[in-house]
Amino acid sequence: MTTELTEEEFKSTFGNRMIDVTESAEPVLDIWPYVKQLNEQGIIADSILNDEQVEYVYRTGLSTFDHVLLSGSKSNQYVAVVVDLNSCEITGHYLLDLNSEYGL
Repeated sequence: MTTELTEEEFKSTFGNRMIDVTESAEPVLDIWPYVKQLNEQGIIADSILNDEQVEYVYRTGLSTFDHVLLSGSKSNQYVAVVVDLNSCEITGHYLLDLNSEYGL
């Protein structure tokens, strides 16, 4: 079962700052069964699932949440899988469109 987070829920998982830990992060759990469900719902492309492609991982300054960004269907669009580092569970996902969010 997947959970699409509202904008408010997603923003509540941010810290004072988000740190790019893409190169150094060690997975705390296997996100790919969740991503497979997103793929079955047409949210994630087959290539992302099959290649287990993670674009970026951002962590809150207090190390409470990871935002695992997977490429979306257009430039600057991502599916953010939010991982709660304290409970080692996936909180849900959010469709992040940086084009509309930040005017890119």
